[in-house]
Amino acid sequence: MNNEDAKPAVPSHHHEPPGAQWAKRLAVVRRHLLLSASIFVIIATFGILRAYRAVPIYEAVARLMVERQGPQVTKFADVSQGATAWWAPEFYKTQEGLIGSRPVLTVAAEDPALADLFAKTGRPTAERPRSFSWRRTLKALWGAPPPLPPEPWEILQGLIRAKHQLDTHFINIRCEGANPAEAARIVNAVARAYVKYTLDRRLEISNDAFLFLRDQKLKTEKELSEAEARMQQFREESNISSLDAQDRDHPIIRRLSQLNDELTGKQLARIEIEAQNRAIQQALKSRERTLTADNETLFAMPSVREDDAVGEIRKALVAADSEIASLQDIYGPEHPRLQTSLSRAELLRSKLRNLLKNLADSLTVQLTILTEEERALRREYEEQNSMALDLARGALTFERLFHEVDRQRKLYQVLIERMSEVELTSEYTRTNVEFVEEAAVPRVPVRPDKGRLMLMSLLLALAAGVGAAFLREYLDQTIRSPDDLEMRLGLTVLGFVPRIKPDRKSGKKHVAWPLISEAEFQSSLMESYRHIRTNLFLSGHAQSRKALLITSAGPGDGKTTVACNLALSIAQSGKRVLLVDADFRRPRVHRAFNLENASGLSNLLTGEKTLDQCVQKSLRDMDVIDRLDILATGPTPPNPTELLESGATRQLLESWRERYDRIVLDTTPVLFVSDASILGSMVDGVILVVRPMEHPRAHALRAKHQLEKVHARLIGGILNGVQVHRMGHYYSDYYYYGYARYRANYYDDYYKGARKGEPETEPQQQEK
Repeated sequence: MNNEDAKPAVPSHHHEPPGAQWAKRLAVVRRHLLLSASIFVIIATFGILRAYRAVPIYEAVARLMVERQGPQVTKFADVSQGATAWWAPEFYKTQEGLIGSRPVLTVAAEDPALADLFAKTGRPTAERPRSFSWRRTLKALWGAPPPLPPEPWEILQGLIRAKHQLDTHFINIRCEGANPAEAARIVNAVARAYVKYTLDRRLEISNDAFLFLRDQKLKTEKELSEAEARMQQFREESNISSLDAQDRDHPIIRRLSQLNDELTGKQLARIEIEAQNRAIQQALKSRERTLTADNETLFAMPSVREDDAVGEIRKALVAADSEIASLQDIYGPEHPRLQTSLSRAELLRSKLRNLLKNLADSLTVQLTILTEEERALRREYEEQNSMALDLARGALTFERLFHEVDRQRKLYQVLIERMSEVELTSEYTRTNVEFVEEAAVPRVPVRPDKGRLMLMSLLLALAAGVGAAFLREYLDQTIRSPDDLEMRLGLTVLGFVPRIKPDRKSGKKHVAWPLISEAEFQSSLMESYRHIRTNLFLSGHAQSRKALLITSAGPGDGKTTVACNLALSIAQSGKRVLLVDADFRRPRVHRAFNLENASGLSNLLTGEKTLDQCVQKSLRDMDVIDRLDILATGPTPPNPTELLESGATRQLLESWRERYDRIVLDTTPVLFVSDASILGSMVDGVILVVRPMEHPRAHALRAKHQLEKVHARLIGGILNGVQVHRMGHYYSDYYYYGYARYRANYYDDYYKGARKGEPETEPQQQEK
């Protein structure tokens, strides 16, 4: 591209004064003020009405006191209580989750007060089913079956919140809703359900232990009865009534006694291991929260309590949960340290479960070993008994039966005592949870803050309005400012021409040809074209830019007006100028100067006439009439493109360069016919006229590329018909400070001689 450097006639974006960027952003809003204001009013009105009509929300609070251990009324341990350490921080987190769990909320939903509430309305008014309604609506639009309505416990789960009060044993249950009495009923029902659940859970554990002990008691009782019957039968048949009938110091007898004791011990150990294994298996099959370190029932068992690895895991869990509690008070839920601590605690709980599984497996193995050992002892016992039969069959049999009865009686007595303890503790109906404070009906709403909602609505409306303005600005693909011309198209900005409004007193609705020679346009247009002229003929470019072509991407950009005024401005500087109308499609130059189009360029190209026969002077009263010659198109030829491509065009241009100081050609738009491209390759420079906010910038870009293809010397671009106030505060100030004050400060003095027919004098460095 031969886009020669020229000093822009507008401020360059590379040297913007402070605050220019903000001024441009403000100009975007000003250009789309109606859109921004409409969006602002709509959103602000909607937000304010919504805030004004917002339903007041009340909060009811019930308080529970949750101890880590229940009241101790006996000297022996309750099977439903574990050995939770007092410092275990996960205890209250577990209780908070338990309060909001399905088992507790199902019990709460069955409360008479809430059951009646659900039966009458289907859902409490405290519930705000917005998400459910939206999901139902969206699924209906997509033709999908509507979602199932939530269960009562699911509704309650979305309404209540349980939170432990730090440094206390209190857990507060909260519920928000538009109906204060209903909110109080809900939290009280949930609190009662939690107390009932803990009591039922305690009774369930005690009942399970009691049933297991009862089964073992019945089994032992049966075995004892059978042993006593056998001993009595043998006594009657052998007439042996006591153990004195045999020598107790005999090795066989002593061994038999020893084996009997060992067998009894193995059986007791097997029963104990079996009970522990059953308890651990039951804990592993239950919910995950029962595997916490505060499960006294689980960790009170000897095999669990004496396991060092389990003890270390419990200590680590206590420390990890304590660290989590402290980090949650400091950091947010997504903080890396908190996430690391949570992962560590979860890993420890997984290790605890694995240890318990391993312990259960170990107990199973021990149970198998004990069973095998018991069987082996029993076989050895029977073998020893057979050996003793020869010594004292009758006495030995009696002794065996006697010890069997004694062993069964001891085992039976142990089971009876443990059953009594379990039964006694199960009859005590108090737990570690106490409902200390029922929720009262709240009288003051907790939200909404209507003032804050209104303020947020105004801020949101303002942001939306400004955002819409910038979005519309982004979607606008037209050339809007000199910056767009320079950055989007890569053209040097030679200047811009303001849009001329007709004088209201004249009654005109449209200005056809606003020429700078007219008195009413001198102050507003003359300085604009003077700046363009100055930028065109900087030092070093005066002689190389004699023939200039004025064109545009499409019709309506005002290229003819620019060509006429540029020619007038150059003539005002004292130069001899030839203004040529080369637009054979829509010739307009002769109309601007009130001339005839009987002869002109077409006659010169065909050789029918000479330049002197075709050139005309303006019929308008202007002070440059002697220095400005005008060449109209003449009769429209049938083949204007072929005529312009002929060698005659180049010959004419060469002859005009010798006769005139400057030649200004007005031609057709680039994108419609090839006339502009043909002439562009012949002249010294091409100027592209663009009317802002009229055509997509892609049109101007295509025109630029078309001129580059023919190697035209594209000097730069001119913005024509600029509405300065729509370009932004920055350019408006520049224009009004520079151009609009021109007449008041300089025009009368600078052009005083020009009014008398004397040409303007440009500085010598401008044009040599």
